[in-house]
Amino acid sequence: MTILLLGATGTIGPHVVAGLRARDAEIRVLARDAARARGVLGADVDVREGDPGDDETIASAAHGAETVFLLSEHSHDMTDLQLRVIRALRRLGPRIVKLSGTSSAINPDGPYTCRQHWEIEQVLAASGQPWTVIRPNAFMQTLIGGIMLPAVQATGSIPNAIGSAGISLIDGRDVGEVCAEVLLDSSWQNETLVLTGPRSVTFAEIAAWVSEETGRDVGPTEITPADVRENLLTRGMAGWEAEHFEEMYQIFRNGQSEFVAGDVERVLGKPPRTVEDYLHEHRDTLLATAAAGSR
Repeated sequence: MTILLLGATGTIGPHVVAGLRARDAEIRVLARDAARARGVLGADVDVREGDPGDDETIASAAHGAETVFLLSEHSHDMTDLQLRVIRALRRLGPRIVKLSGTSSAINPDGPYTCRQHWEIEQVLAASGQPWTVIRPNAFMQTLIGGIMLPAVQATGSIPNAIGSAGISLIDGRDVGEVCAEVLLDSSWQNETLVLTGPRSVTFAEIAAWVSEETGRDVGPTEITPADVRENLLTRGMAGWEAEHFEEMYQIFRNGQSEFVAGDVERVLGKPPRTVEDYLHEHRDTLLATAAAGSR
């Protein structure tokens, strides 16, 4: 079975490719920069270079593919790009598996990117095209690996904009495995799958686990979602995106992403990885981070 992947070089795409490789799928990737994609995914991957927003490019890349994985970068015009892809594929017939956002924010009044996901999901479900939507909660690789650990290195603490609320963080590897399984199995057609970790955890708990792994006293520093927005604006982020993150952190702070869903285990037959597992597996990185931060 041939699978066409869009958005294969970001946080989740390489995990999807790994999951498909493990299942001996025939993988095809459409990327704007083929050399970069091969550098990220491996020289053996079939990479077609082109603009995913071009109808003829999409049609050519999707020729012979049974399923298309729909993912694109976090951008102001994400809706326009993904809807163009859906329109271009409508007569070709492949099932579209769309990676969306956290369920608690996917609504017409949600944060900006989540409003985009909501609109795309509505069009996809009404298109007559076979589809599956996958809604992961926040990624460990992003919140822990991309935000918390650099903060520990820089300041010795973890910025906490969600107060005492928890969040059921999910490992990107679990998301990739679920995506791979769903891409290859049409029995998930016309379903929306919600992916979370096995339980909700607080930032204070994560700080305590980091302390345990490193032997360094790491605690949370209390900030607000508005502080997040101001910090991002100061670093040069566009206004719409900074506002999106402020609203996302407010949703987390309200406890709206504490929910736990069973779809990871339903698809894979095993429970999702825990935050403790993630931190322990990255112990060497944590120790290096802690050492750098103590200098």
